[in-house]
Amino acid sequence: MKNEQIDTYLGYLAEIGAFLSKIKHVESLNTNVSEAVERYLDGFNFSPLGGESLAPMRNVSAALQVNKENKNGISEIFNKKELKDMPKLKDFKYRYKEKDGIHEFRYRRNGIIRSFSSKILSEAKHKAIVFCRELNFSEATYSNRTVTFNEYAIEYMENVKKRNVSAKTYHNDYNRFSNHILPYFNGYALKEISAPLIQRFLNVYVDKKLFRTAEALYFILKQIFDYASNNDVINKSPMRAVKIPSHVREVGKALTLEVEKRFVASIAGTTYELTFATLLYTGCRPCELESITFEKDGFVTVRNRKQKNNVVVYKDIPITPKYRPYAERAKNELPLKNTSELGKIFAKLCKGYRLYDLRHTFATRCQTCGVPQEIVGRWLGHKSDKITDNTYTHFPPDFMLKMGKMVDY
Repeated sequence: MKNEQIDTYLGYLAEIGAFLSKIKHVESLNTNVSEAVERYLDGFNFSPLGGESLAPMRNVSAALQVNKENKNGISEIFNKKELKDMPKLKDFKYRYKEKDGIHEFRYRRNGIIRSFSSKILSEAKHKAIVFCRELNFSEATYSNRTVTFNEYAIEYMENVKKRNVSAKTYHNDYNRFSNHILPYFNGYALKEISAPLIQRFLNVYVDKKLFRTAEALYFILKQIFDYASNNDVINKSPMRAVKIPSHVREVGKALTLEVEKRFVASIAGTTYELTFATLLYTGCRPCELESITFEKDGFVTVRNRKQKNNVVVYKDIPITPKYRPYAERAKNELPLKNTSELGKIFAKLCKGYRLYDLRHTFATRCQTCGVPQEIVGRWLGHKSDKITDNTYTHFPPDFMLKMGKMVDY
């Protein structure tokens, strides 16, 4: 027996064990167990990979044709029985990566983003089918009983949203969710919640001119109800009829040269001198300070925290003439001081400005010194809308160092 076959059998055993543990959960919810089990097992074939061979896809040319014609390709990959038993397979996008010989299935619905791939088509298909079966099982647990809003909302936050946003975004949203949403809707059944009830809830924050909070709560509720509606737990989302005023976010501003000069003088010799100088002369975000290293000659390397799905990406920012006097000292004093009080300290030193304005200042100085906007965007960690910028353009280190030397004012 091949290693791939052994791994497949072990995967099946693990899946069966996970399924049995779920049965206990269903019983605790007083759900119709036999119906839930039947729904979960529907179309399940306990033979390895549904009786398919573990050999690589025989008709690779068919997969290439799917790519060439820019089709979803699902109807060419799954047979009619598989699509009938698992309708959610139609929500997948399929592509064959010719260079690596990898078959990939991507699912993106209702806040859930998943990808399944393998060099063996049958393995990739099996992963997608198992995922669909788990979705069906999850829905079955809610199909025959009254579900409270809090129960369903917590389920969504912990098992869907948490997996698809950064840790910081989830932490902030869950705090708003638990502090505002859960107490207000406690005791309501999910299907009882109407648009007027939600509107009254949000109006409290609008009337207090807490527009940003109202907007954040609106989008959290929209995600929860859209997820419930798209999974047929409720007929339609009440959020369609809910309205809140558009919130215009405050845009940052750069320090003037005179204010910058006074600020630099005021932090000289203080505990936070290197921290503030680093924010001012590298443009990094305060949350990125803890990741700073100086391992590459002439550069500050920082982890870009503005990435979805916890993807780890680093950016190299050249040490400019303005930052050079601080760089060696900062290198020897890592990690730099960064506390929750940093913003308050800065506000006292630069009245009328916010801590994030140091990032705006760096971007402004770079461009006024002649550095192209595209290059500044790379240093800031922005993602360009142009596929050429993101995919095909690679600037060599010596070019970036040359650009960095221009930031001298």
